[in-house]
Amino acid sequence: MKNVIIAQTILDAIELRTTLFGRGSIKLHTARSSEDILDIHRRLKADLIITEFSFPEMGGVRLCSSIRGEPGLKDVSLIMYCDGGPVFQAACLDAGANAVVQKPVDAFSLFSKISELIVIPQRKDMRVLLRISVEGRQQDASFVATSYNISLSGMLLETKRELNKGDKLSCSFSIAHAEVNAQCLIMRVDRTDEGRFRYGAKFLSLDTKSIVVIEQYVKSRIRP
Repeated sequence: MKNVIIAQTILDAIELRTTLFGRGSIKLHTARSSEDILDIHRRLKADLIITEFSFPEMGGVRLCSSIRGEPGLKDVSLIMYCDGGPVFQAACLDAGANAVVQKPVDAFSLFSKISELIVIPQRKDMRVLLRISVEGRQQDASFVATSYNISLSGMLLETKRELNKGDKLSCSFSIAHAEVNAQCLIMRVDRTDEGRFRYGAKFLSLDTKSIVVIEQYVKSRIRP
């Protein structure tokens, strides 16, 4: 069980309560101030803290410094939301934050950081074999492709249709009876021995439900 402390203001701005944070492996604790975060962390020894640069009472930088400076509290991952420029973001990292995410709050960015830190370390680079039907649209023309692998960052597509690097696609497909809709960008173009086209497609946008579906599918395909 992973204990996650999150600023109430961040939770209010996203819709992860019934997806990522609704999973049995994560117990969520909300806080309305930096002092709340410290109190909860002292009691539970959280695995991850998600807070803001301008959080009430002591602010994110002082909070990070306090946590990193206390032996019993320092072993925790910290994600900081910051609405300032590079100087403010650098201050967060210098204070001990593992990751800084720019405002406005974005569910996809948050999920990716959480995955890296506590849920699926290095999963963004993982590839597994997958065959699914993909319905894409390019220049208002529909076509069918097949995906041979998938990860949270993108997938490998094969189709008879010729596309170009930089083309954008709207794709829909099903994994474990759940529909996934995604915007993709063609990053790589190859040709198979049979004369078909193979494309490396990067996800440009995924809703929270799709992120969870893909993450759980990839996890289920990993063999011990």
